Amino acid sequence: MRHIRRTGLSLAAVTLLAGCGGGGGGIASGAAAALNFITETISGGNFSANALSASFVTSFANYEDEARRLRESAKYDIQETLWYVERDGIAGRDPRTEPQYFSYSLASARIDYAHAARLFGTGQTIAVLDDGFRTDHESILGRTSGVAGAPLSHGTAVASVLAGDSTTMIGVAPGARLVLGTYESSASRTAATDLARTSRAVVQNNSWGFDGRSASAATFRTLFEAGSEVNYLNALREYTRDGVVVFAAQNQRDSTSAGIMEALPLFAPELEAGWLAVISGVPTFNEERILSVQRVSAPCLQAARWCLAADGTWLAANATGTDQYSLFVGTSFAAPVVSGAIALLAQAFPNLTPHDLRARLIATADNRFDGFVASGRLEVIPGSGFFHDYSTEWGHGFLDVRAALLPIGTPVARMADGSTHSVAQPLIIGGGASGDAVARSLSGVPVLVTDLLGGDFTMPGQALATPAPAAPVSERLWPAMFGTASRSGLMREYGGGEMTLRQGPVELSLMGPDSGGGRAAMAGAEPAMAAAIGQSLAAAGGELFIGLNIARDDGTLMPGIGGAASTLAALEVAFTREVGQGGFIELGGTFGVSPGGSGAAMSDRSDVRFNAFRIEAGQSGLLRTGDRLSLGLSMPVAITSGGADIALPVSRGAGGIMHRTVGIDYAPEDREIDLSITYGMPFGQGGEVFVGAIHAFNHGHVSGAQDTAAILGFRMAF
Repeated sequence: MRHIRRTGLSLAAVTLLAGCGGGGGGIASGAAAALNFITETISGGNFSANALSASFVTSFANYEDEARRLRESAKYDIQETLWYVERDGIAGRDPRTEPQYFSYSLASARIDYAHAARLFGTGQTIAVLDDGFRTDHESILGRTSGVAGAPLSHGTAVASVLAGDSTTMIGVAPGARLVLGTYESSASRTAATDLARTSRAVVQNNSWGFDGRSASAATFRTLFEAGSEVNYLNALREYTRDGVVVFAAQNQRDSTSAGIMEALPLFAPELEAGWLAVISGVPTFNEERILSVQRVSAPCLQAARWCLAADGTWLAANATGTDQYSLFVGTSFAAPVVSGAIALLAQAFPNLTPHDLRARLIATADNRFDGFVASGRLEVIPGSGFFHDYSTEWGHGFLDVRAALLPIGTPVARMADGSTHSVAQPLIIGGGASGDAVARSLSGVPVLVTDLLGGDFTMPGQALATPAPAAPVSERLWPAMFGTASRSGLMREYGGGEMTLRQGPVELSLMGPDSGGGRAAMAGAEPAMAAAIGQSLAAAGGELFIGLNIARDDGTLMPGIGGAASTLAALEVAFTREVGQGGFIELGGTFGVSPGGSGAAMSDRSDVRFNAFRIEAGQSGLLRTGDRLSLGLSMPVAITSGGADIALPVSRGAGGIMHRTVGIDYAPEDREIDLSITYGMPFGQGGEVFVGAIHAFNHGHVSGAQDTAAILGFRMAF
C-alpha cells in the first residue's frame, strides 16, 4: 500500500520573491521594543502565564497592541511571505509573471491574538503521525517523545508548525509537547494512534494520505473492513471517543473526490465528532475578517461537513541541520495550524473536551468572504441549537482562533439555585437611592459565565449591576418653581402623584401602576405604585405636616435582584413657619424602611433604611409686590443601611461550578446634595415669570458626579 505525504503544491517548486512583502528568505527585522518583548516572555519555552480575563467577554480590544507587536517581531514577521509557483516547461514565460500569493498564516488565523493573551498550548499534548522527525532540531528540542523514525524534513517541518519555538520562528502552540509516530506501516499507524490515546493527546495531526484512494464505499471495504487497516480503524475509533483527529486534504486543486482519510467519517460515522479535514487557501484579510481566499489545494468535497481552511504556507524547520529552515507550502502545513489551534483552546478552556474544542473551531470559522456559497448547515453540538453553514468547496470556512476564544452566543451565569442569568441583561439594578453602591460591592469579584457551547469566561462582578438612571436635576427644579412639588418625599422621587385629593387639612396622593410616574428602572418588574396620606396641624407658630407613605418600588429607588420588587414605608414630617415680614422657612424629612427577606430565590436581604432631608427659606416682596425668592438645600432619598447576600458563580472545580456568597452594601459612599434658587414675579395681567437654577453635588449618590440646570418659565391665568 502506497501512502503519501500531503506536502506542497504539485505543479512545481515553490519560490520566494526575494525582498518582497517584508518576508523573503531571511529573518525580517521587527521593532526593537516588540523583539525585546518576545525575547522576555516567549523565548525559551516560558509559556506558564494564563490568559482569559474579563476582556474576553466582549472582545480582544485590550490585546490589540500586544498582538500588533508580535506580528511586527522577527520570528512572527518571517512568516509574512510573497511566493509563486514555477511552471517548468512553458517556453517564453517569466516565472515571476505567474500568480503570486501573499501569506501570513499566523496573522490570518488570528493566532497572534492567542499568543498576545498568553495562550501557547501550555500543558497540552499533540500527537503527530508523519514520515519522520529530527528531534534535535532547535525548534522542538526537548519537547518530544514517542517514535521519531528517520530524521526527515516533512515531519520535522510539520512538528515545528505545530509547536516550534526558536530565535528564527514560532509555531502555533509552542507551549505544547509532541508525541511522535510514523505512518510507515499499518502497525506503526495503529501503535501511534494508541499512543496518542494513552498519552491523552487532545489532537492527532495527520499530514499524509493513501495515494490514489478516493472516498468511496469500495475503498473503505478494501482497506478497513477486509484489508490491512482493520486494527488502525479500531484504534481511531478508540482515540476519537475523546480526542480529535485532523487530516490534511489533497493538494490537487482540480480534485473531484476527497481522499479516503479526510472523508473517513462518511463510512464510519462514529468518528465524526472527533474528526476534522483541512484544505489550504491564501486569504486576503483585514483586522476584522477574511475578505477573499485563493484556494491552493483540493476543495473539501465529501468532507465538507467537518472541513476547515487554513493557510499552509510556512517558513518551517527542515532536517538538513539542527538550525535549518525552508519554505513549505501545502495542506501538510495547513493541518497543523488547525491541530495547534485545538491545543490553544484546550489551555483556554480546561473544562471542555477535545470534541467541544473542535465544535468551537467549526462554529467560529469565518465564512463571510467572497465566493463562499453555503450547501448545508450543521448543528455543531447536537442539542445546542447553534448551527453553522458549510460549503462543498470551503467546508465551514477559514480558521479563526480569535473568534473561537470569544463567547459563542450569549453567556449566562449559572446561579447557586440552578437558575441561569443572561449577561445581556443586568442581574441587579442599583436603584436611585443606592447610587453606585452595588457596583462597588461587586468590584473585584470575578464571576464565571458560560457560553452557548460550554466555554467558561470570567467577567467582573460589577458588570452584573447597573445603576438606575439618575433623574436630571431639572426634574426637581421645575415643580419647586411652580409650587407643584408633592408633600411626600417618596412621591417626589417617582415624579409626583397621579391624583391628589384634599379635604381640609387632610391630603391624599396616589400614583397608579399605569401612571408612568416611576422610571420603571428594573427590567421585568411591575410599574411602581405609591400612596401617601397626611394631615396639617398648627404647631409652634407654624404648620406641621405629618404623613405616611407606602410604595411598591420598581427599581427606581431600591436595588432589585432578578426582577423582584420592594415594598417601602416611610414617615413624612414637614414644618413651615413665616419669619418676619414676608419671609418663610420650611424644614422636611422622610424616614423609611424596606423590609428584608428573600428578594429573589438567590438572595437574602436585610431591612433597608433610607431618609431624605430638605430646607427652604425665602422672602416675598423683595423687589416688587408679589414676587418671591427661595433658596433651597436638599438631600434626596438615600439608603443609610441595609443590603443583601447573593451567591455568585466564581470558578469551576472538580465538582462543578463553585459559588461564593457576596455581601452587597446598599448604602452609597457619598450622598447627593442639591442647592437651588428660584425667583418668581407677577407679569402683566394674571401672568407670572419664573427663573430658577439648581446644582447637584454627588449627583445620583455617586461620588464626584455633578449636574446643573436652569429654567426660565412663564405662567398665565385665564
